[in-house]
Amino acid sequence: MAVTASVKSPVPVPSSAHRARRVLGRDDETGMLDELLRNAADSRGGGVILQGEPGIGKTTLLSYAEERAAGFRALRAAGAEPERDLAYATLHQLLFPVLDLVDGLPGPQAQALDVLFGRAHGAPPDPFLVALATLSVLSLLAGDQPVLCVVDDAHWADQPTLKTLAFVARRLRDEPVALMFAARADEGHGADLPDLRRVPLMGLDQESARALLAGRRLTDGEQRRLLAVTGGNPLALIELAGQPIPPEGTPEPPALTDELRRSFLAKVRARHAGSLPLLLLIAAGGSGGLDGFERAAASLRVDTGPLHRAELDELLSYDGTRLVFRHPLIRSAIYHSAAADRRAAIHRALAAAFDGPADQHRRAWHLGQAAVGPDERVAEQLERSAEQAASRGGPAAAMAALSRAAELTADDRRRGRRLWSAAHAALHGGFTAKATELLDRAEREPRLDEADRIPLAVMRAIVAEFAGSPEDALSLVRPWIPRALCLDRRRFAPTVAMYGDLGTRTQRPEVWSDLADRLDGLQLAPDDPGDAVLLLLRHAGQVRTGRTAPAERWDGAALESLTDPILMTMAGAVIRGLGDHELARRLYRKAGRLARAGGSLGALAWNLEYQAADELARGRLGIAEAQAEEGYQFAAEVGQPSTACRNRGLLALCAAIRGRTDAAELATGVLAEASERRLPDAMIYARRALGLVELATGRYHEAVRHFEAVGDRDAGAPADLVMGTVPDLVEALVRAGEHDRAGAAAARYERWSRSTSSSEPAALAARCRALLSTGAAADGHFEESLRLHARSDSALEHARTQLLLGEHLRRGRRRSQAQEHLRGAAETFRRLGSLAWEERVLGELRAAGESARPRDTGALSTLTPQELRIALAVGEGLTNREIAAQFFLSPRTVDYHLRKVFQKTAITSRAELIRLVLAQRPN
Repeated sequence: MAVTASVKSPVPVPSSAHRARRVLGRDDETGMLDELLRNAADSRGGGVILQGEPGIGKTTLLSYAEERAAGFRALRAAGAEPERDLAYATLHQLLFPVLDLVDGLPGPQAQALDVLFGRAHGAPPDPFLVALATLSVLSLLAGDQPVLCVVDDAHWADQPTLKTLAFVARRLRDEPVALMFAARADEGHGADLPDLRRVPLMGLDQESARALLAGRRLTDGEQRRLLAVTGGNPLALIELAGQPIPPEGTPEPPALTDELRRSFLAKVRARHAGSLPLLLLIAAGGSGGLDGFERAAASLRVDTGPLHRAELDELLSYDGTRLVFRHPLIRSAIYHSAAADRRAAIHRALAAAFDGPADQHRRAWHLGQAAVGPDERVAEQLERSAEQAASRGGPAAAMAALSRAAELTADDRRRGRRLWSAAHAALHGGFTAKATELLDRAEREPRLDEADRIPLAVMRAIVAEFAGSPEDALSLVRPWIPRALCLDRRRFAPTVAMYGDLGTRTQRPEVWSDLADRLDGLQLAPDDPGDAVLLLLRHAGQVRTGRTAPAERWDGAALESLTDPILMTMAGAVIRGLGDHELARRLYRKAGRLARAGGSLGALAWNLEYQAADELARGRLGIAEAQAEEGYQFAAEVGQPSTACRNRGLLALCAAIRGRTDAAELATGVLAEASERRLPDAMIYARRALGLVELATGRYHEAVRHFEAVGDRDAGAPADLVMGTVPDLVEALVRAGEHDRAGAAAARYERWSRSTSSSEPAALAARCRALLSTGAAADGHFEESLRLHARSDSALEHARTQLLLGEHLRRGRRRSQAQEHLRGAAETFRRLGSLAWEERVLGELRAAGESARPRDTGALSTLTPQELRIALAVGEGLTNREIAAQFFLSPRTVDYHLRKVFQKTAITSRAELIRLVLAQRPN
């Protein structure tokens, strides 16, 4: 039988008439797999990862599932150790049979997969755009029949594939798709597939082991000893049955992995000793086309006849394009049986054989494995290979290639730059620990100059910002700001902007004073995007430090032409602090669109925090919650725990304003995490949430405790955080009878409000004066506050001022006037969904002599954040496929949520939903 006869055709699995064989000792596991298949057939998809030592039966269980999956379309792939650094190699195996479906995807998704798999040229696809395209392909395929995706040896799958499939697994709740993985338990893949149900496989029990060994000529004692030595490992039981077993009483049983490898190698030598050179060649190659192996074999004078005579079919599998070992342990045993110099010679032959345009990365990898010392020519090829891997969205492959290139580089400076590039690829791929290790190695290089060391410091700061503390990030960036501005101000504008943003996050006004000094006198071009950012930072520094700002201002159009979503978001934050909320909002939204279009969830998670905080300040609680929830989920996916914590803080604040019963618990959890991570902004969100819970329910002394715990209120601190809590503090102190302390706090806020150009702080300052006044003076201050509120866009604070004015008027026995303002406040709180504040207003209305009951909050208020996001997108006229692409979901999941929206709102068409969204204009 020729080698091509062992093709595993990816076709629908056998019909229901075919009964899968029973798997000994695995009744619980097979029952679980059957349930997973039934759920997937009922459009309730999910995934599982079978974990255990080599030979424990993982592959057998996967085969059982394939046999049981009647009516499913089965896709199969297997990880290979030589390809674990080849980006998306396993994903290509999985999707290869259905790549024709790519043409039916939205343009950016189709382009991502086409570029990734070498079918087209284009910009490097973002990993999350690849993940979304994979989800879309499986969703399209599942439109005809349920889909089963099986990935064996997932511990050897490349990291980009695992991240992609983890992304898919999180979004299968409404898809007829089942994912089944098998991986070694000791390979650390729990972090790579965190949302899959993990099923650890233990050794067989004595009864099952005896059944497995039935027919073997073993005594009872030999069977017991074999079971003890192998721990019930099924493959080890079979392979070692009849082999010499260490006598009973040996202190330690032989290491199972070593015994299995020795057993496999002995078995191969006994049956295929003459084919060992050929098998070693294939083991070194990992997998690849038959033609390439033929060329390498010819150069090494290795006979390939056994392949064509089907003599190696028990060891090898060939699907028409790729030649691989059936069991990875066979390959491992064969590969490591050869001496290092022999392996190097084989890798050189493979490098020469795989020389086609699509094999450049493979060729460079083989050359790297063959090199035994510094080799700049090979290092350059690896560097080019890394560029190719990055262009196809393979940061893991780029990281591995660049790291090996650095090892082969003799020049210190060039080696340091390659290590930096490897660290950059590692950070892009989410390998934070590896990025830190590579940065450590790069910084030890003695010949790096300042222009090289600034990016190293910035990258360390990014790691600290995402996974550590902004204080640490600030300390890393601060020393390099003077040199960055001297060396190349436009190249390092993002670094300077990051310095300012960290100064705001850490409540360090001296950062802005430093920026004002260092940027003073620079000749900057307002219409250049980089210079426009520096102009903005200079202006903000001068305003925040009380200096006279120059007449020359930044160019808003230049800022809106920025292409980096993170830099654009930081610019928006600075502009918002200067009072131009509308321009800031445009920058936030455009940055979010850029991040979504590029599939960059890291930038999007960062951006959504700013957007959610802006919407919260406007009182648009539903949108703020939807954005913070999405930002939290994305931050968790891309390994940004600090960003995730801040988004959770915003969710706690929304919950407190809404009056939800879980607000205090959520805020307490955020406060604990934020304190541990030293995240002052998240701590402020949580403290304010706890204070508002107490204020809304009349526990004023507790409210004061939380608001005062926010911290220092110097004039240089950011308005939306520290100073933003002062009006709440003033109200709580007045209610608690602490008028002197309330007056001092109000005076601080009054001084600060004069430094801003926004009308909202002025409105709140007037409200503070009103709370501290009586009679006609209070009337005048309340009137001024409402007038200024009308010029801003914060419906929530406007309603709170109406509530306080209504209380003031009722106490003055002016009931009809009180009722007018209280009704307006009640309507706003109802529309915002702020139940606790609405209840407080209704109590005041009843005290003012008006019968008041809670009204219907509107159809859209019953929607979850995800449902609201989708409903708003429908209101903008987007199709399901466009919504799916924007929110990184499958069209089927969007359809599921829309059905829920229709049920909750009692409507039956998209046209009705669009009219409802336009009519209610939620929050």
